[in-house]
Amino acid sequence: MSLLFYGVCILGAVLGGLVLLVLYSLLVMAQRGDACLDQLEMEMLENYQADSLIKSGKSENLHRSAT
Repeated sequence: MSLLFYGVCILGAVLGGLVLLVLYSLLVMAQRGDACLDQLEMEMLENYQADSLIKSGKSENLHRSAT
């Protein structure tokens, strides 16, 4: 076996490892992005529900003075 063959094998292993590392990183970033989107959707839903309570008049009693 020649030195060129060993060099090609080592280069293939390094490049394969880099490809796997990049794929793993992309998957982790996609999962974090999904989690952030879910959190943003929940916050928007909570804000929408709070706005609908204010518009429906249920919270009018909270703004009246006691005197």
